[in-house]
Amino acid sequence: MQYYKEFLERLMDTDTNKIVDLAQSQANSRRSFLKVALAAGAGAALAGKALNVTPAHAATDDLPTIINVALVAEQLAVTFQTNALLNAATIGLKPDEVTTIQAIVATEALHIRYLQAYGAVPAYGTQQFTQFSFPAGTFTSRKGYANTAIFLETAFVTAYMAATRDFAADARADLAGLTFQIGAVEAEHRALSRAVAGDPPYADLTFELNLIPNVATAATVLGGAGFLSPASGNTYTYTDFVGNSLTTNAINAYARLLTAQTPDGSRIYS
Repeated sequence: MQYYKEFLERLMDTDTNKIVDLAQSQANSRRSFLKVALAAGAGAALAGKALNVTPAHAATDDLPTIINVALVAEQLAVTFQTNALLNAATIGLKPDEVTTIQAIVATEALHIRYLQAYGAVPAYGTQQFTQFSFPAGTFTSRKGYANTAIFLETAFVTAYMAATRDFAADARADLAGLTFQIGAVEAEHRALSRAVAGDPPYADLTFELNLIPNVATAATVLGGAGFLSPASGNTYTYTDFVGNSLTTNAINAYARLLTAQTPDGSRIYS
């Protein structure tokens, strides 16, 4: 359970002065900032409940906030996993683990495409936030890679759970279904990351944990953990599939590893 405790500690320790603005325009920037700040302020209360966390349904995020934050999360995931593949030998990944991560890259790439189909754009409204940063050691050891992967996937799962709650409350069954499906796959990714870490049981929850009240809080946690703060010597740029051989392979080759490639279970790549 140490990974969930770490997530809660990050939630509790988030400095609201460092919260990034999730707004797409200055017209709604104040409202978005206050929403995230309030969510972060609830962090200590949530953490105080240890791991028995079932937050009350907080004020919901609007659709653009949800899908735009989700898009940045998926771009972060693609950036993380593609760099893991580039450093597979240094990390010490085994051949079957490389194949698994290739499949993970493909899933995240396809998630991006479906979010974009609903109109998602980078949540922060600036190209800056297609650049990310990672904890020291992430791409130089199995432990570093696995710990980062588990933390990120925990954030992704809990964010998609919050998104599903919001969409269900808004009677958007189409979007609730999409975020439910994506979140379930992210939970599989976390279990695979636990396997890389050598931390059995690799699936250790009977019920997934409700760690945050809304999607904006997940962005706050990721920002507070330093993933959205590129700096000299620690900048990793997300590049879309056009013109990037690795992420092009994620769509054109890695996706062939996947049994189901669309929300209805059909295949695009064979």
